[in-house]
Amino acid sequence: MKHLKWITCIWPGLSRLWLHGQWTGLAIAAGFGVIFNLAIILEFQLAGEVYESVQAASLLVALAFWIGGCLDGIIVTVFYRRQKKLSQQRHSEVIDTTKVADDSENLANINDGKKLDDSSDAVEEFTPESSQTITDDLFIQARNQYLKGNWLKCEILLDSALEEFPGDLESRLLLISLLRLTKRYEDALVEITQFQKWDGAEKWDFEITREVELLDRILSKLEDSEITQAA
Repeated sequence: MKHLKWITCIWPGLSRLWLHGQWTGLAIAAGFGVIFNLAIILEFQLAGEVYESVQAASLLVALAFWIGGCLDGIIVTVFYRRQKKLSQQRHSEVIDTTKVADDSENLANINDGKKLDDSSDAVEEFTPESSQTITDDLFIQARNQYLKGNWLKCEILLDSALEEFPGDLESRLLLISLLRLTKRYEDALVEITQFQKWDGAEKWDFEITREVELLDRILSKLEDSEITQAA
C-alpha cells in the first residue's frame, strides 16, 4: 500500500484523484486517456492512411502530456507525504501547559492593532536543523500558546511557520481559528478563501465548514445587534 502512492504518478492526474480526490485529477486522467488512445490509433490502425507528420505529432503530444503529468504526480505525492508526516509528528507531541498565560494583555494588544516591539521575546528558541523541523517546532510552540490563550505569541509563531512553509495547512487552519477568537472576522474569511485554494485542503473540509458556520453565526448576531441599536 505504501508504494501505491508512487504508482499513481505513472498515469497523469491519478495522484490528484487518488490522494486528494480532486475532480481536476479525473479530468487530466481522462484527457490523457483520450490523447494516448488517439496516438495509438493513428500509429497502428491508421498507418498509411494519414500523414506521418500527423502520427509523429500525436506521439509527441502524448509523450509531453505523460511527462508533464508524471512530474505533477511526483510533486503532488511528495507534498501529500510531507503533510501526512507533519500531521503524524504533531499529533504525537506532548503539549507543555506548565507556563502561566497573561490572556487579557495579549488579547487587548491584538484588538487595538498594536505591534510587538521586540518579537524575539515571543518566539521560543529552537535549533535550526531543517526546514521541516523548524516548521514543526514553530507549529507546536504556536499550538501550545494557543491552548494557553497567548494569542499574540501564537500569531507570531504561526506567521513564522507559514513564512518557512506556506503550504502548511495545519498552521493555516490554526491561524483561521485564532483570527476568529480575536474578532478579526474579515481576515478569517480571507484566510478561509486562501486555504481552499491549496492542494490537500479537501481533507480539512469538516474543520473549514465548522469555522464558516461559527463566523456566520457571529456575524449574524453582530448584524442583528446593529439593527436593534439603529431601531
